[in-house]
Amino acid sequence: MSNKMKNILIIIILVCLGTTAFGFAPQRRDFNSEYQYRLYKSWLARETVAIDLPARITADYVKRNLKFQESGEAQVVYIWDNWKITSQREDLPAMLPFSNYETELIIAGELLYRLNCRHRIFVEDYLERLPVSITYRGLRSSFAIDSLFAHYSDTRLPLDKLHPVINNDKLVQLILQMTNGDELIIIFDELNQYPTAHIQLEKYEETIDINHLPDDFSRHSEEIATWYPPKIELKIPELKVPDIEPVYPQTDSTADISIPKYEKKLLNWVESNLTTAWGSEMMNNKIPNIAEFLQNEFKEHSLLIKGDHYNLSHTPFTGNLKSNLYLQINDNEGWSIKASDDITILDKKVTIAGFEEFDLSDLEGYDVQVIAPYLPQLLMSHRVMSSRLAGFILEPDIAETTLVVHGSSRHIFELASYRDLLLMLGNFWKDRIIYYNIADFRLINGYIEFKGYLAAENPQTGRYDLAEIRYRLDDDYTIVIAMVVIFPDLAAQYEQGR
Repeated sequence: MSNKMKNILIIIILVCLGTTAFGFAPQRRDFNSEYQYRLYKSWLARETVAIDLPARITADYVKRNLKFQESGEAQVVYIWDNWKITSQREDLPAMLPFSNYETELIIAGELLYRLNCRHRIFVEDYLERLPVSITYRGLRSSFAIDSLFAHYSDTRLPLDKLHPVINNDKLVQLILQMTNGDELIIIFDELNQYPTAHIQLEKYEETIDINHLPDDFSRHSEEIATWYPPKIELKIPELKVPDIEPVYPQTDSTADISIPKYEKKLLNWVESNLTTAWGSEMMNNKIPNIAEFLQNEFKEHSLLIKGDHYNLSHTPFTGNLKSNLYLQINDNEGWSIKASDDITILDKKVTIAGFEEFDLSDLEGYDVQVIAPYLPQLLMSHRVMSSRLAGFILEPDIAETTLVVHGSSRHIFELASYRDLLLMLGNFWKDRIIYYNIADFRLINGYIEFKGYLAAENPQTGRYDLAEIRYRLDDDYTIVIAMVVIFPDLAAQYEQGR
């Protein structure tokens, strides 16, 4: 019997037994193309393998278990056809056992495998040809890849958990949460195109000029030619907040980390007030002089009165966050105070009180017309949250709200009302100036989403808490989901003129 026949017989026996094999390390002859072989080599080059555990071999695939020196372990799946490997992925279903989303998990596994390669060409090719995209720290496509490879230049992505975003029984996004709090979002597009697109990808890999493929697989950092930081002017520790319809994680804290005094004070306040039924003092008939009341509540602001319009202005915070108030006030057997309705709309840009402009150009014209009148109320609700004016401005809501305090560790809380969160934090920040702006209005998977940025500054010390907020609207243009990430007790950042 020839050696070739003996090898085939051995493989058949292994397949029939569904057996395991130690130290399965594929060679060039085991791959369908040079591209797949170099993909494999690039994946191995990202981080040193400490232990190669037994592999399971079947007629359709090989499952290989590896442990790395730094980032734990990974289970890899090699799909082969006639004993030639045609695709490779990291196995994810064990982390998210949803049998209905097999295709999505295969895509996520293939994408994660390529993101864990040392060379970015492999993930770029995949994103260019498959119905999938990614966001990381507010960046998309090649910019997201730049950022990922800059932050994890010589180690695998430290994956911790998966959080699905499900809409109408479809897995539209998958959030990959890292052990350090980072989050990468995989967005699934037209999944019915996946089989055809994957075949075309295989053909591309078989015909590519090998001179375009990397040939250096030594284990060292690949230099990143260009790295684009997130387009946020604030110089802060950054965290990408998930696009949310969440499976909520629990509090993630590290026992041996000493929590700073201020951060502990904030956490104790939140924990002790999570179930507090926040009310507000009825002051309509208790204010003898409205101008004096406003000036006492906002001592750092300048007051301008024009008819029934009361504007309070203050120097913007770092990053162009504003604390200006635009109010409409009437005395009708008691003071009526509300956000000004002075808005103008031009080319999908909304201007409030003639001073602040917001770009809604990514939305449809009808959406802009409906949303615009609510923007002054949203701005004022935040900017007055630490004052007694909150009782006049804040309105009830039904928004599912998640609060993340991201300091020395991450602590996650859930609330049934966004208004309750504003009142809870407003009472904690009662001696602070609140700055707040909104931006990044987008239509994502049929939902309007946008972001808010808030700073609560101690005017005596200049130290501040910073919050990044993500909102989602429902079909009635009501905020139904809000996620708030607070970075506590940051050092003062003074700009010229402040």
